[in-house]
Amino acid sequence: MTNLEALKSKVAGYPLSENTFLTALTDRAIQPTEEYSGKNRNFELAMADVYIVLATSVNVSEGGYQLSITDKTNFVKIAGKIYGVYGEPNPLKDDEPAISNASNLW
Repeated sequence: MTNLEALKSKVAGYPLSENTFLTALTDRAIQPTEEYSGKNRNFELAMADVYIVLATSVNVSEGGYQLSITDKTNFVKIAGKIYGVYGEPNPLKDDEPAISNASNLW
């Protein structure tokens, strides 16, 4: 089984383009056509990248599969944990300072 086939198997059934998987693998310096040798840092981060694509995609229903808000929330959580394990920034986490209404504190 190739790296590309292994990554596709992690999200089997969800309608993603081949380019989504190829981009995730290439961005993590993994050769798509090489033999899959098991999970490692870069492969898991590529998986997290694919989960983020799924979480930020439009709502779709195809071939009996529907991507719900719950699915998207779960993909974000799983991806966030993977990024955290490897000390990578979560692309969906907003670390910018926020302004909140403190008028009730006067």
